[in-house]
Amino acid sequence: MRPAGWGLSRLVGGAIGRSSPNLRWLLGAAVLAVAIALMPLSMPSFGAARETLVQLDRAGFILSDSPEPPADSAAWRPQILPDNWRVSHPGDWGYGWYRLQIVLPAAPDEFFAAYLPLLETSGTLYVNWTLVGQAGAVERISRTARQSEPFVPNAPPAFVGFPPRLFSIRPDLLRAGTNTLHLRLWVKSGTRGALSGMTIGPERRVRAAYEQRVLVAVTGPRVIVVLTAGFGLFLLLLWLRRRHETVYGYAGLAALAFALYVAGRYVVSEPVFPFPHWDLAVRSALVAYIVLMCLFALRYGGWRRPRLERWLWAYLIVSPLLDYAALAGIGGWVIQKWWLMSFVVTVIYVAIFWTIGLQRKTVETLCLAIAGSFKLVISANEYLLAYPIDLPHYQPYAYLPMFIVIGWMLIDRFARSLTEFEKLSAELEKRVTEKHAELARTYERMHIMERHQAVVEERSRIMRDMHDGIGAQLISTLSLVEHGDYSATEVAAALRECLADLRLTIDSLEPTENDLLPVLGNLRYRLDERLRKQGINLDWRVSEVPELSCLTPQNVLHILRILQEAFTNIVKHAHATSIQVEIGLDTTGEHVYIQVRDNGTGFCGERSGRGIASMRHRAKIIGGRLDIQPSAAGTTLNLLLPAS
Repeated sequence: MRPAGWGLSRLVGGAIGRSSPNLRWLLGAAVLAVAIALMPLSMPSFGAARETLVQLDRAGFILSDSPEPPADSAAWRPQILPDNWRVSHPGDWGYGWYRLQIVLPAAPDEFFAAYLPLLETSGTLYVNWTLVGQAGAVERISRTARQSEPFVPNAPPAFVGFPPRLFSIRPDLLRAGTNTLHLRLWVKSGTRGALSGMTIGPERRVRAAYEQRVLVAVTGPRVIVVLTAGFGLFLLLLWLRRRHETVYGYAGLAALAFALYVAGRYVVSEPVFPFPHWDLAVRSALVAYIVLMCLFALRYGGWRRPRLERWLWAYLIVSPLLDYAALAGIGGWVIQKWWLMSFVVTVIYVAIFWTIGLQRKTVETLCLAIAGSFKLVISANEYLLAYPIDLPHYQPYAYLPMFIVIGWMLIDRFARSLTEFEKLSAELEKRVTEKHAELARTYERMHIMERHQAVVEERSRIMRDMHDGIGAQLISTLSLVEHGDYSATEVAAALRECLADLRLTIDSLEPTENDLLPVLGNLRYRLDERLRKQGINLDWRVSEVPELSCLTPQNVLHILRILQEAFTNIVKHAHATSIQVEIGLDTTGEHVYIQVRDNGTGFCGERSGRGIASMRHRAKIIGGRLDIQPSAAGTTLNLLLPAS
């Protein structure tokens, strides 16, 4: 037998072949999704695939509160399995007995098992009038109590959170020939009550089918609830960090609503609060999911439809109230069929996704459209068509492709953002490297220019000093010699002063490395012999001093000229016989001092001329201070230089 989706696949096959290469695999995936959604209708039964297992699909049925299997003479009536009480026993609830028979060619020598894909709500199994086991909590309800609570004809869809059942049968309970099985079913008020066909065979063979059904009907929905709830919370946290992107908020709320729906419909076996309120709450979660998915589709497409959005919010609020009205039989046929509006809203958001997909023609948008179509086909298959009640429900999986696509969208956006960030970082790093190299080249050019400028300034300074000092003195001496005003002795003295000034200029060009003592040591070496010839004793006292950052060549020349002027004044005017020079750090540690003291005649402060004024000016240029203290016993000169 061909699957139900085979004809659809053949019908669309030609369209796929004629479509553009970029869309062929997407259209093929859509057809495959539809075919998978329709396959449960045409899947062969388990017993037909394996001849060693027996599939029981006919039974006798009787409503009875008897705690023991009724006798064969009771009013048994034929019943086809699966049995939906809403159809075959409308208005009944409580206890019902099923009688099934199996013929074995020989007594088994191993454990057998009876497998029921569907048993709602609980039941007890007897094999040859011997109790084998029970599934669920069986409560004894009298027929009087059962008849005192009326059946509501417009009740919502059945509660399907019941797992498949497996009963183990000892080999000694079965015999060759006919074996009779009795199953006592208890149906809760407000639920549908249902019993599927029964598969009997060796337990090792039957358990495989049972575990497969548990995986699809129990384990799968539980895993989906956990994953979807976690995914919804993640999307909501993402939305809290990016409030302007409401698409994440709607997707997160839709995921949480879907998780509540699956948990309430397919995972929780006992409702938190009584029927029908529990079932209506579960249905409200489904409506919330559908509405939120429609709003997500609008936000994803960047569409603003105020009227449609107001209508969706109104539908979400009014839907539970109308469900209660349908439950109570109020409002007529329209209110009773109001739940069909969920399919209308589903069609709306699927149409939105397909419109966006056909407009943008990207993998992302077309995958969303296919995922929405998958859910629509599954829902139509199980709710609108004649879907056998004993087949597993795939509603928990119907929404899974949508969330997989949304998750893939987030991962893709994150990956693209990370790639763009890395690209921008690499580009920024490249630009920074280029700018760094450019700045290094600029700095090197500036450094070369600074050195050139320093050389030019130093050359200008030397030329200026030589012009103002040695040059002026030589010109003056030459003029006096030409006019015969200088004797040979005077000319020699003038030339010696010119040589001393030249040597002073040369000393200022020597590298100092911010150390004052070598500079003053050269000065001492040049003055010592000259002073000794003139009968003046030089007492030089030096202590350790820190390095001075102000010792540039120009400032060194200022210091040397200040001291040269001091020694010249002492030799010419003080008539001293002793000069004491002391160098050290003052008590505050902020200045290095150079003290020059003589034992000459001294001078009055008002007699200070241009030489002392020049000395003070030079001291101010280098950031120092010059103090001169004349007295009758001699003169003391203190030059203070900044230590930092």
